Amino acid sequence: MIRNEYVHNKKFRDYVDKYAKNHGITANEALEHELVRQVFLMYTDV
Repeated sequence: MIRNEYVHNKKFRDYVDKYAKNHGITANEALEHELVRQVFLMYTDV
């Protein structure tokens, strides 16, 4: 579900890419981090 959001939501993808770059990790690794998961919930909270 989080990967689907990464693929289809440009703003979330941009956040994850920036987070990953700042931490020297891949986007896939970033998607497993708790902070990224919390941001994901903010993007999907209706």
